[in-house]
Amino acid sequence: MENLEVNLSSLAVISRHVDKSHNQISQYLSKQIWSQQDRQSILECLAQLLLEKDYTLLIARHVRPLILDLLERNAERVQAGGQINHDLHERLCVALSRLLGISPDAQAFAARYFNSTPPVFQRLFFTSEQSSAVQYGPRRMKLRELMAATLRFLQSDCAKFRRLWDWSPCVSQLLTSDVMVRGSTAQCLALVCHMTDNQKAIFLRKVLTNDEILHMKMKALEESQQMEAEKALVLTNKRSVMWHQEVAQKFTRGQVVSEDLSQNVVAVCGVVLPRMVPRKAGQVKPTNLVLVESTCQNLRRLALAVASHKPVLLEGPIGCGKTALVEFMASITGHMKGADILKVQLGDQTDSKMLLGMYRCTDIPGTFLWQPGTLTQAVSKGLWILLEDIDHAPLDVISVLLPLMENKKLMIPGREDCIDVASGFQFFATRRMYCSGGNWHKPQNSHAALLDKYWTKLQMGNMTRVEMKKVLVHKYPMLTVVSDRLLDIYCQLTGERHSELDTNTMQTSTEQQDKPDDKITSLEGRALSMRDLLKWCERISENFDSSSSATAQRVFLEALDCFSAMLSLPASRLRMAEIIGSKLNISKEKAQHFCQLYQPGISLTELQAAVGRATLARRQAEAVQLTVQTSNQTFALTRPSAVLLEQLAVCVAKGEPVLLVGETGTGKTSTVQHLATVTGHKLRVVNMNQQSDTADLLGGYKPVDHRQILLPLREAFEELFSQTYSRKQNLTFLGHVQTCFREKRWQDLVRLMDHVCKSALAKELQERPEDSSMLQQWEALASKLSQTQQQIRVCETAMVFAFVEGSLAQAVKKGHWILMDEINLAAAETLECLSGLLEGSAGSLVLLDRGDT
Repeated sequence: MENLEVNLSSLAVISRHVDKSHNQISQYLSKQIWSQQDRQSILECLAQLLLEKDYTLLIARHVRPLILDLLERNAERVQAGGQINHDLHERLCVALSRLLGISPDAQAFAARYFNSTPPVFQRLFFTSEQSSAVQYGPRRMKLRELMAATLRFLQSDCAKFRRLWDWSPCVSQLLTSDVMVRGSTAQCLALVCHMTDNQKAIFLRKVLTNDEILHMKMKALEESQQMEAEKALVLTNKRSVMWHQEVAQKFTRGQVVSEDLSQNVVAVCGVVLPRMVPRKAGQVKPTNLVLVESTCQNLRRLALAVASHKPVLLEGPIGCGKTALVEFMASITGHMKGADILKVQLGDQTDSKMLLGMYRCTDIPGTFLWQPGTLTQAVSKGLWILLEDIDHAPLDVISVLLPLMENKKLMIPGREDCIDVASGFQFFATRRMYCSGGNWHKPQNSHAALLDKYWTKLQMGNMTRVEMKKVLVHKYPMLTVVSDRLLDIYCQLTGERHSELDTNTMQTSTEQQDKPDDKITSLEGRALSMRDLLKWCERISENFDSSSSATAQRVFLEALDCFSAMLSLPASRLRMAEIIGSKLNISKEKAQHFCQLYQPGISLTELQAAVGRATLARRQAEAVQLTVQTSNQTFALTRPSAVLLEQLAVCVAKGEPVLLVGETGTGKTSTVQHLATVTGHKLRVVNMNQQSDTADLLGGYKPVDHRQILLPLREAFEELFSQTYSRKQNLTFLGHVQTCFREKRWQDLVRLMDHVCKSALAKELQERPEDSSMLQQWEALASKLSQTQQQIRVCETAMVFAFVEGSLAQAVKKGHWILMDEINLAAAETLECLSGLLEGSAGSLVLLDRGDT
């Protein structure tokens, strides 16, 4: 729960300037404790004052962080009961127009608000009967104020509002007697019609006299000076609302709880952001991120960048939480679905077509459809997008991002399309920092340096030891007793990267250099990160018992797998095992035994396969074949193969992806095959090479024989036919269907099925109109038959095209195991498509040729 602490002196200033008829705040300033009803009343009072033209800027100046909440409250009042309150709508429009220049929240709110409400000058559309039916309050807005507000909206985003509103009723206002109405309307129409400065000057001289034009310019200058003064005053009141995380039963005056805010907004470390999906009553925030001090600071800086609608670059070492921070922000702001935030893993072979889009094949030869890429979808639909490892992006991708970040327009070469950024679009990217010479630095000679001046950069470092302990205790409370010892081991293996003094730099003292046993040399291939620590804790937290003597051995074996299994030299693994064992009271002799002599036991039962410390369930559907399969295979359970089986079994039990590294013939593939066999899992083996394409894994449109398309269609037809009609009475017809299929008379086959499909639809509509499930199945079959008939008509004798799923897509859908041999030979494009899947539950598999996820 967050507390937003409103500066009492700011509320006192507001109370002094507001006349008594509107002043309800003063009665709460004398109270020592604010109840929930008091807090709601204060926010409602501020929201009402915001609509008063005399107090709009006063409220914005003193409670600026709460402006978005106050606007959302007024929007709810305008649209309460499903009907527009035209009086409140006009007052909100005028107030909102005055906030455009001083509040970044106002611009985004206006884009959302006017998508479902009429324009500012709505009264120009009313007939006399409609106008008399509208109930206005005593402070009804004048037409000159509405047209002035309209001009401000046009000046803030001319392209959007010129297309959004119908401007034809405004033409008649050029003849009105009110000078301000005529002047504002003329300037609006000049912007709408794309007039040049010379054309605008001629147009204004036809509508206004020279004195009236001078008067308009003076008014515009006064308003501009007032806005500049307001911007300066906002900076002087930047501490008007503060925040802190506390859970208290009684809230003193000045404190507003995050739950008090409108359901359409959310407070993120003191920054109020809009929610894509309104918050439901009792809804709890996601807890997958532990909000320690450094995380809160980073989250607040990220929220400020999002509130300003600026592109954000998160920089930091591997495993410091860059992606997790963006995912958490997306979750609490209502971007909960995978389609609301798009993630792309960049590499040196990433093609710009993946971001922009491409023409894809269809089932009908010669027909192509435009499939927009991830960036195009995000820009056009106003989604969030995260580009991982922007420093690896080639120049081709950078050239696409440059105009987007500079002009907020996405250019698509070859289509002559220029897409304006839709409201709600947010651009994130991550860049890894590397440690060298005791300091963190960004990659050199990266094309991404061309974008550096456009980013709002967020520097992230590793957590301190104190913060890591809070994370472990929060996520794994059963490990609280041993958390210090676990951190001792991890910090000793990683060196000074989690110093209490500085989380962004690494310093090596001469004293540490004199103690070679206190620090492990850098690991081969990669460095340890927080991910390894959390993986270790995740493994050992299950059924953890600190009083058991076997626990230390299990913790030690899991540490060996998490921290030393990637080392290729036995001497390095032994040295690391001795250091880990010394912290767990395991002697060097015993550590040496586990590294060189330990062989886990393997036992099979009808329901389970126990491999060392891991136990896997055996699939019952394969139980009958297991005995025959295992007896026909020869697998030597040597010590290395038994240890590898145990390591694989632990990874399978935890759902972790595995990379096996070793020379040819050392048993990598055969070990995985043996484990799949004894557990009854179907294993798909894919031999990778330099020519391996993403279509081999994900799938793509390929030429197929007519039989491959019509066989599943015929089977579906016969099954549905048997459910609707009597099979015995129609054996002759079904035999005719099989004859057409066997003799490859495809046109006749499709005609037969189509004829029955039409009569079945008519029958279902007449006899069982309430049974929608059967009707939907026939409608789906009719759609497939129509598509197939078109395919066959186009290419009677040629090959037809159909989408054929790749081996990886099939494995993901059906829950099979998949083994990719020689993955080091795979092209970078193939590896990039796997990155999202390897992230676990947050990952997704994108079928590029179809746009599916």
